[in-house]
Order: sequence, then C-alpha cells, then structure tokens
Amino acid sequence: MWDRKEKPIVVIVFCLPLLWLLYSLFSGRYFPDPAEPFMTLSGIWASIFMSITLSLSILVKHPRLKVLSRYRRFIGLTAFGYSLLHLLAYLVLHAGFSWLWISEDVLKRPYIYVGLAAFLILLMLAITSPKRMIKKLGKKWKTVHRFFYLATLCVIAHLWWQVKSSPEIAIWLTLIMIVPLVIRLKEVFLNKIKKRLALNL
Repeated sequence: MWDRKEKPIVVIVFCLPLLWLLYSLFSGRYFPDPAEPFMTLSGIWASIFMSITLSLSILVKHPRLKVLSRYRRFIGLTAFGYSLLHLLAYLVLHAGFSWLWISEDVLKRPYIYVGLAAFLILLMLAITSPKRMIKKLGKKWKTVHRFFYLATLCVIAHLWWQVKSSPEIAIWLTLIMIVPLVIRLKEVFLNKIKKRLALNL
C-alpha cells in the first residue's frame, strides 16, 4: 500500500496490542474465563483504530499532515483485523463454535446483530481496499467507503446496548469515535452543498 522504509515499524507498532492479547491469553492471564477480557480488549482496539481512521480523514486536509494519508487504508484494515479478532473470540472462546448455543445467545443479546452489521461493513470495505478494486469501482469507491460512518454508528450502538452498570468504556469509546465522525459527516455534507451550488451557477 505504501513503499516506505517505515512500513515494517508501523506494522509492528499496530500489531503490539495483538501480540499482548495473544501473550496474555496463552500465558493464562485471562483464565479461568478468557472470553470476556479477550473480547472486551479486542473490541476496544477495533474501536480505537476506527477512530484513528476517521481522524486521519480530517487531519490529512492540512497540507503539512497530508503525508499521513498513506497510512489511512492500512489503519482501516487494522480496525477490520481487530474486529475479526473480536468476532473470533466470541465464536471460539465464548461459544466454543456451538451453533446451537450461538443461535440461542443471539436471541438473548440483540446487540450482537449491530455488532455483526459493523463487522460485515468493515469486511466489505477490506475487500474493496486494494488498488485494483479502487480502479474497478472508480467514482463509486468513495460512496462505498462512506459506509464506514454507518459501521461506526453500529459500533457505538453495540457498545451502549450491552451496558449494564459500568458505562465508562462505552463513554470513552463513544467520545473518541463520535467527535471525528461528526466532523467528517459535516465536511461531507458541506462539500455536497458546495457541489450543488456550483452546478446551479
């Protein structure tokens, strides 16, 4: 995605949370119930990288920060990677790949649906991220990737729908995602208005 000397360093930095999660899991830090902390932490990191992706879309507007645009797709894919890890933690650690148990669980926990919706959107965006897909989709690529905003809203709903007594994590993750999301949506809305005015003139 970008042929730069810093690429290996960036990859290692973004993989550090994953390495810590796996180390903690296999060293027994999460036992006797590894599912809950592993799901929580992988979900937190997916949300953080989604927030960084949104923030970069704003920051690269500044000429001096435009260089950061080369990392945007990679960070978006990192967000997808941690969301995939979050889903696998649910399927393997929490449900033990028991589809009967999962079918019963989703009836009791409807917030799983919006979480799955967010994952499917991120999956679609990951599939359409390679350069050949950008060329193939052309102008439609930007429209498709604006579904990232919907995925962010689904994640926020997923967070709050499952809150019981301690909303601290939901509050902080909502703040770091909603602020760049609102700014970005405002920019998109204003750009559309400007284009329509220019066409009318």
